[in-house]
Amino acid sequence: MNLPRVPAWARSWLRLPDDPTTRPLPAVTVGTGLTVPGWALNAALLVLVPALLVTAAGRAPGLLPTTVAIAVIVCTALLVLRPTPTAAGVTVVVAGVLLLTLGEPGPLGLAVALLAYLVARCTWWAAHVPPRGRVETAALLTGRRRDVVVLGATGLLGALALLASGTTLPGVVLLAALAVAGTAFAALATRR
Repeated sequence: MNLPRVPAWARSWLRLPDDPTTRPLPAVTVGTGLTVPGWALNAALLVLVPALLVTAAGRAPGLLPTTVAIAVIVCTALLVLRPTPTAAGVTVVVAGVLLLTLGEPGPLGLAVALLAYLVARCTWWAAHVPPRGRVETAALLTGRRRDVVVLGATGLLGALALLASGTTLPGVVLLAALAVAGTAFAALATRR
């Protein structure tokens, strides 16, 4: 409530509250836990992006090493210098194209899927934390349960797909279908 300016003697006689502009501000202390510098997120991208693309290229017989090297250099530079979700999406698509050149990726495709998820998450944080800034590790680990569910479901789905490929056993096909439904449910689940 804004009160008109009243002299101090009148305030004490009328028992009016003190003028809030003359009161000292309370002392406030803020503590933080362990933090990670923003440049470390870019450094993580510097390691994760080449790992993703080299894993995706794998043992592709038709790919020239220079093609893979150019893709690694361009995508890594793009994500380290300008970490945006679009740049992460382009990198994941390039990894998918490199993976498709293998024909039958097998377990390599599973590793690429897990690395692609880590690249996307790390890119999101690198986009939101400036290089000179810091982020608390508790904030970095906020979605760890969801991440473990998504990565575990992806691994399970990939393993079931590998088992179900080339088989006509109804039990394995049913298990793979249930894994797809479970992964979709986990991805679409909302907080209570």
